[in-house]
Amino acid sequence: MKLGCINSCWFGSNIDYFTGIRQIKEIGYDTIDIFPVFSFKSYDLKQIKKLCDSLKMPIRSMVSAYPEMIALEEHVRQYAIDSYKKLLDMGVYLDAQNLLIVLGEYIWEKNVIAPAVQWGYAVHAARELSDYAAKCDMNVLVELEPFEYSLVNDIETMLAFLEEVDRPNCLANVDIGHLHVRHIPPEQIARLAGRIGGVHLSDNDGTVHNDWPTGRGNADIVGYLLALQAVGYDDVISVELEFAPDPDGIVEWVADCYTETAKIMDRLGIRA
Repeated sequence: MKLGCINSCWFGSNIDYFTGIRQIKEIGYDTIDIFPVFSFKSYDLKQIKKLCDSLKMPIRSMVSAYPEMIALEEHVRQYAIDSYKKLLDMGVYLDAQNLLIVLGEYIWEKNVIAPAVQWGYAVHAARELSDYAAKCDMNVLVELEPFEYSLVNDIETMLAFLEEVDRPNCLANVDIGHLHVRHIPPEQIARLAGRIGGVHLSDNDGTVHNDWPTGRGNADIVGYLLALQAVGYDDVISVELEFAPDPDGIVEWVADCYTETAKIMDRLGIRA
């Protein structure tokens, strides 16, 4: 496995976008996931590609969140789908392998609009994006979210969603921090064997989606990593740290997560 970092780790800080890319490499991460600025022009993408190539830091995934895919209004849903397609286009240029999508949450506490209707919206969107991604030679990764009304928030709903979408390039993104908040034990990962396309890692206290560096909470990081190894996952573990409580200490925050996670991976002998 390799240890990567999503550049959304700098959210809320004063670190420049391109400085942040360099900083991720300087800290020691192997790969990077790009959370792009939607106003990027072609020359911005070229600068990102040249910079990552010069740093020998592959871009693994394009990451963003458009939960409007399950909105009531059709034109809003299509806007979200089209926005993700633009990220796929960016990913082709940046030689990324994946697009991570966030399905969103049932609105109005599952009242008014039948949950099955919103589920159907999400399935339709994921199919359209997966078909487009296939033409781009990319995968679509579905995020397992930890919130009560999230469409996919446990192993059962993830499996059901992937089955209904029924596209070989639509895969699960396993977020260790989210599993911990949902009290889903490491052994449950075995149920997703062969269907895992990406992994996010962060720590928390088991009650709130904190996105803390490894070791700051009580998640069974070792157990989750071993479970991933047991099902044959041998790709990138992407650290996801967003909106650090102390923006002035953000570099130390991201560096601490690297140091502690790298120690665990090295001790387990799973980092390539």
